[in-house]
Amino acid sequence: MSITHTQWKRLAECAKLVGRHAVSLSHLKQEMTSRKLPELYDDCSRIRSDLLDATLHDVLPDQEYSVGKTRIFMPQSYHLIYFHPATRLSSLFPDGTDPLHSPGMPFTRRMWAGGDITFDGYLRFRNSAFLRCKESIKDVEIKGNEGDEKIFVTIERRIGWMPKSSKQSHPNVDDSVVENRKLVFLRGRPRPLDMPSSATHTIKHPHEPQARHTFIPSPALLFRFSALTFNAHAIHLDKKYCQEVEGYRNLLVHGPLTVVLMLQYLTATMHRQRRQDGKPQDQVVITFVTYRNLAPLYAEEEMTLCVRQKETHLWETWIEGPDGGLAVRASVRTAEGEPPIQKDREKQNPMAEDSAI
Repeated sequence: MSITHTQWKRLAECAKLVGRHAVSLSHLKQEMTSRKLPELYDDCSRIRSDLLDATLHDVLPDQEYSVGKTRIFMPQSYHLIYFHPATRLSSLFPDGTDPLHSPGMPFTRRMWAGGDITFDGYLRFRNSAFLRCKESIKDVEIKGNEGDEKIFVTIERRIGWMPKSSKQSHPNVDDSVVENRKLVFLRGRPRPLDMPSSATHTIKHPHEPQARHTFIPSPALLFRFSALTFNAHAIHLDKKYCQEVEGYRNLLVHGPLTVVLMLQYLTATMHRQRRQDGKPQDQVVITFVTYRNLAPLYAEEEMTLCVRQKETHLWETWIEGPDGGLAVRASVRTAEGEPPIQKDREKQNPMAEDSAI
């Protein structure tokens, strides 16, 4: 997949921005943080969560999949497959990404750098209320030497219930999930194929995990996750594009997919440990996670999920690449007790029902 001069020109027109050498960081930051991003609404049907369950069924061990069964709560991290802007095909960049968070030319290559998620309550499946996602660009940073700069864009997402009868800004919406995701934009020039021999340094985790699981992500897994997240980014779908344009040796695993994998494997590990200790497994929840992507993960290559408990309510989870080096690293806080949904919060939403769909 080659990108023509005309396509790059259209990319610049869509983004309506230029790079660092034509505008100062302060102006770039001011323009991007003042963008009015569309509010996103979703009824969060169980169907998509069931499809993700089916996709992960043969990937993760000891999962409590509930396809076809009644489910009340959305698994933590599954919010990542909801709330996607309805961008038209004609508005996508040549690599399949949307222009909402792009700094523009010449920073045309996008990667998922990391982020954090605060869970203030479980999200429920309900058939008479919408969830609202209010998104904004919170920060913009430029790092690196001139000519090799990277632009880091921090996006905040606040997710909460609102009455289905009114899809308008609702000041009393409770934010059950607050997420900050950090994207990095790189210059769009070709670079040498990223072969294993070109790796400069492999970082190893200093501790052994108490639980680990190794599997090989397939192109089919990446395709399904792209479909569930309305994501047409070619780095997850087109091997030839990865090699000839971006310089990667194969399809790249999605950043949000690694978050889902880590948190679901951690949850299964915690539940298994609680069963062994004779404790109710459904009374431990994740309250906060912060993570950072350190190295690419590729389709058709081994990746290992790892979990280690540091303290009673503090866990580490990470992913190792085929060489044992750190690819993703996360720190997770948990809490014990009933699922954190307040009765008075539900009463504030008269349209909400407890029935699962």
